[in-house]
Amino acid sequence: MMGIHPIIKLNSRDVLKSSSYLAMVIMMLIIPLNSVIQILKTNTGPLDYLAVYILLILNISIFFFLNMLTISLIVISEKTTGRCEYYLANKLEIHKLVKIYGWSSYLLCIGPILIFDIMIFGYALFTNQKVLIELYLSVSFGCFAVSFILFSYFVTSTLTLLSMLSKSPERIRTYLSVSSVLFIFAATFPGTFIKKLGFTPDHNSIAWIIGSTLLVLAFVCALIRYVLKKKLKNEVVVLSFKQ
Repeated sequence: MMGIHPIIKLNSRDVLKSSSYLAMVIMMLIIPLNSVIQILKTNTGPLDYLAVYILLILNISIFFFLNMLTISLIVISEKTTGRCEYYLANKLEIHKLVKIYGWSSYLLCIGPILIFDIMIFGYALFTNQKVLIELYLSVSFGCFAVSFILFSYFVTSTLTLLSMLSKSPERIRTYLSVSSVLFIFAATFPGTFIKKLGFTPDHNSIAWIIGSTLLVLAFVCALIRYVLKKKLKNEVVVLSFKQ
């Protein structure tokens, strides 16, 4: 059985030593956890769906923020410092290097999200939050989880390819940062709009809808990834270093 590639180990070790990554992880665990707890305290009965909606959106938000940071710390950083060029000069195949970078970033994003959901589920069990317990044990949440895993993988892979092909990796960093913030604001509108309409969907409906949306977006990212992979060549990436 093949072990973890040495470059993945090196990237993971470097990122885990980064104060910016550690600070981001702490923020992405404490603030969302507190948000869910406060929502559960203030929204009960028919408004429990808001806690479920926000919980699922928080999973996606945490991914975007961590993905923005890990892509920056791994792909963009290694491209600007010359380590990426060093790997290519030592005959490491470009497609393999991109795959390694993608997995490095992906694993460093998924780990904290898994911890976050374990913390939420533990809190739900300890305080007997039935709406969250039912959500985590439902088939609809299983659908959401699978869709989320596929979505996050293809997004990470696509952004890794874009960063490798870009002649201005710093611009990619800016786009990722702005997009992460905009998603937070955009994601609040559906929940607020539904609340004003007086419509009260159950947690299963919310999980199915968000899960299905992520699945469609994962398919779109997979298509974009397919197109970008055709453009990925050693010469193209090496020339982007020279810009």
